Amino acid sequence: MIKQSAPSHIQKYCYKDYDDPFYLYLYKKFAGKTSFVYKVKCTCNCERFVVYRDAHPSIFAKCCNCGNMITVYDLECYPAAIKLNKNYTINKVDEKSVQVYVNYEYDDEFLYEEDVEFDANDITWGKVFIANNDELKKILDDETT
Repeated sequence: MIKQSAPSHIQKYCYKDYDDPFYLYLYKKFAGKTSFVYKVKCTCNCERFVVYRDAHPSIFAKCCNCGNMITVYDLECYPAAIKLNKNYTINKVDEKSVQVYVNYEYDDEFLYEEDVEFDANDITWGKVFIANNDELKKILDDETT
């Protein structure tokens, strides 16, 4: 069994918000022993972001308070993924500031094989959701392997 985990590029921005109905919905739907759900919060404690994406696919969240740019999902960060050597245009996902939720899934191979070690960056699937007011929208659903 592994502890709750997220890739290193976003780990310090991930937290569980049991008072947030969107987080609770996603947690109940996706969380499991190798699937982890988080709400994203900047180190300045802001939970509102302007979100950008490109066609690799990559997702980035810019904090509305301090301007910190957080990599939410980027194939370059995952050992099993292949990122094309091509530049894509980065576009805003929404004109409004939104809350961001993530779901990172891992292969369970390390649970059953003695010679396989867990790597928090070795995700097999990533999902990203945004919420503004009363609407939750999936903006990424990507298998990394």
